[in-house]
Amino acid sequence: MRTRPRKFTAEFRADALALLERNDRSIREVAESLGVHYDTLRYWRKRAAMKHKKKSPSRLETPEKAETLEQKLVRLERENSGLKKYAAQLEMDREILKKAAAFFAKESE
Repeated sequence: MRTRPRKFTAEFRADALALLERNDRSIREVAESLGVHYDTLRYWRKRAAMKHKKKSPSRLETPEKAETLEQKLVRLERENSGLKKYAAQLEMDREILKKAAAFFAKESE
């Protein structure tokens, strides 16, 4: 039986693409860290590039406004919050794995 595809908000997609652009990590590494399938992130990036290509301003048009300080602060706070949740999840996973390793080590004796 197939499961329903997960729905991601436009905000999550934008943050994922921004993270991909800011890092020197591969698409696969970023996708794994966010819990998104590699092909999904690659598709989002391709689609964003196509949109950007269509909307790219000509030489006569003014460039888009840069991110304001308030927008940057909100974005960074949101990213920080996400990273804290991810770090907490990793800590929980680590503790579970430690307990499992101890359990199996006792059984193998």
